[in-house]
Amino acid sequence: MNKKNQPIIIDFEPISRRIHFIPGLSLYQTLISNGIRIRSLCGGLGTCGKCKILIQKGRNALTPPTQNEHELLEKEELEKNWRLACQAYLNEQELEIIRKKEPPHLRIFLPDELLIEDFKVLTEGIQKEMKINPAIKKFFCVVEPPTLSRPIPDLERLLTKIKETHGVSLHDGIRIEHDVLKSLPQILRTSKNGVTITEWNEQSIIAIEEGNKTQNNFGIAIDIGTTTLVGYLINLNDGKTHAISSKLNPQTAYGEDLITRITFIKENKKGLQKLHDLIIEAINEIIIKTCKMGNISPYQIHEASIVGNSVMHHIFLNINPTYIGLSPYVPALQRNIDIPNKNFGLKIHPNGNIHLLPLIAGFVGADTMGVMLASNVDKEEELTLVIDIGTNGELIIGNKYILATGSCAAGSALEGAHIKDGMRAASGSIDTVKIDPETFEIKYTTIKNRPPIGICGSGLIDIIAEMLKSKIITRNGNFNKNFLDHERIIKKNKEHAFIIVKKENTPLNRDITISQSDIRQIQMAKAAFYSGMKIILQELNSKLIHENPDPLSISQIFLAGAFGNYIDKHNTKFIGMIPDIPAEKIFQIGNAAGSGAKLCLINKNLRKKAQKLLKRITYVEIATKKMFQREYAQAMYFPHMNLDEFFSLKDFYLHLPIR
Repeated sequence: MNKKNQPIIIDFEPISRRIHFIPGLSLYQTLISNGIRIRSLCGGLGTCGKCKILIQKGRNALTPPTQNEHELLEKEELEKNWRLACQAYLNEQELEIIRKKEPPHLRIFLPDELLIEDFKVLTEGIQKEMKINPAIKKFFCVVEPPTLSRPIPDLERLLTKIKETHGVSLHDGIRIEHDVLKSLPQILRTSKNGVTITEWNEQSIIAIEEGNKTQNNFGIAIDIGTTTLVGYLINLNDGKTHAISSKLNPQTAYGEDLITRITFIKENKKGLQKLHDLIIEAINEIIIKTCKMGNISPYQIHEASIVGNSVMHHIFLNINPTYIGLSPYVPALQRNIDIPNKNFGLKIHPNGNIHLLPLIAGFVGADTMGVMLASNVDKEEELTLVIDIGTNGELIIGNKYILATGSCAAGSALEGAHIKDGMRAASGSIDTVKIDPETFEIKYTTIKNRPPIGICGSGLIDIIAEMLKSKIITRNGNFNKNFLDHERIIKKNKEHAFIIVKKENTPLNRDITISQSDIRQIQMAKAAFYSGMKIILQELNSKLIHENPDPLSISQIFLAGAFGNYIDKHNTKFIGMIPDIPAEKIFQIGNAAGSGAKLCLINKNLRKKAQKLLKRITYVEIATKKMFQREYAQAMYFPHMNLDEFFSLKDFYLHLPIR
């Protein structure tokens, strides 16, 4: 293509939408015309100042800030490349300079408060019966006043009464927060109806209140994902979830993947502090929202349990994660850790505790430990593959006898990134697809039954599987030459693409397609998972060959994470992303990482279990293994298929049996 005619590409984050800049339209009009709804009180007239966006890449491609922008935006905002979407147009004078690059490209961040998009974020996961034994406990007792005959100090009388009333001894080595100690004399003398004390882990008294407040015992579990954050407000007396809230991770403004964020930290003196502040602010928003939903005060939350991958874990702790991305990929710490909230400023009780689950390795974090705890994979009899599918892919293979884990660089294609019409799961995204193998006619559904504006991860898996079943593409992912003249197969930008939705059926006024390069992105993602699984399995077999001459094979699969919960497991198996086992042995377990964080709030014994699991786990650095490149290349192919039985994969990787 002549560079003069190259389209200007825009990546909108954190929604992972890639669209073409339409000449003559403002960014606001471009967003609206592509079905992305944003808030603007003035309807794009440039008078309300509400449509603020951050230009991360390609600011020279836009016209200079207008007078309205100088009036409505702060000087610092303009210096940091904030603009009003309705005032930003393509700068035709700079177009020739821009097009010297291949391809012309802008990257724009849309703040959470700007978007009206209704995103589908998975919040629920497996929830097993669990004994209630939280680290935070509350005790109510009526403490008798001191007398001349019994001049016992206040704290000693309180601790004695707790033992008499509840049978719990807090004497030995008990620690009391200074502000609690200061208020103790006054509260004991003014509260005639007794007091409630809050203690953490039988080690520290962190609060004292007048009256019986034992019912106000809450904790919050936070799953810090690369893309999304989820918070669970938990009643620690009964283990029930009172409220759930989620939001997109604001750090995506500085990179959609972990390596990009590490690079941002390396190249910016205050980069770490910036990303740390963003995550604290986002968690506080979740805390406030869940408390409002649960009709409680944030002051009633005394503990937060945190999971996240290793980089998110370090950024939360304000620890530089740079060395995680450098060989030998070592984190600053591995074990679980408890830190007073005073060091973070989360909007919970100031004396509250922050508990972080342990990391497993550089790129296998506390979220994977959460998955292990929630899934109980370590108690299974059958050899089980657990896949936590997200922006990064973590794999666990094990049972009650063995346990191994590793991380694969699956990329974010399954969340819509780098796919022309890909998007995250939001209203209007195509989530299921069926193709008639005779006519190539398509049936599809969209989230919230809205008009189609893009394709989310589950839809992408369906499309690839259906194109294989209909022989539109071959095992190597190429378009079948016999169908290139079909009306649904078009050629655009020197590559073929298959029309999923014709332009007259979408508000975008253009076709929604899946292109050859899009197919390659899906192939690379699915190959990462499958080859990663093979490498871990080979590692286990090499260690057990003397004990067990019969090679191990996967008997059941747990699919975790948002993507794993919504995809069609038959189609996932059909395209060769997971091993060929019966569909009834494939279980979708939801946000298991978040469930693990919740369980550690409900029962503190699981924290000890997590530490013990670290000693059992074999960590496999997948990408450094000699066989990785070969396995990855082979896994790029789609499996041999018996097209008379769509879900029978007896010839799955005929030359590479699953062993």
